[in-house]
Amino acid sequence: MSKKLLTGIVLGSVATAASWALLPKAKRQELQTQANSKLNDIADYVTDYALTALDIVDERLAEMDNAGVTDRIKAAGQKVKDKKDQVVDHLANDDFDEQTAAIREKLANANSTADQDDDIVIDATADDNNEE
Repeated sequence: MSKKLLTGIVLGSVATAASWALLPKAKRQELQTQANSKLNDIADYVTDYALTALDIVDERLAEMDNAGVTDRIKAAGQKVKDKKDQVVDHLANDDFDEQTAAIREKLANANSTADQDDDIVIDATADDNNEE
């Protein structure tokens, strides 16, 4: 399929170039003028559309500012910054060696004082005898 597409593009380009070369100079100039006119019209339309879209966005942003959205976004940003500072302070200044040693000590004490006979036993035969 790609060979057919490439062949079509090449043949179309050759036919267009040949027909352009065979046109009289006045006709070529007229076609160029028409094409430039159409391109300018399209560029004007796109520019007008973009400016209209920008005006709509500006109006919406002004409405949002009046509703206090900007202040709420700034407040949320400040909360995130404060939380980040808190986490960084915790990671930078806390002594994790002491905390780890305390946890290890609690675990060691828990294992030494726990009864070894606290196993859970599930006996299904007791239920079978009660059902009869």
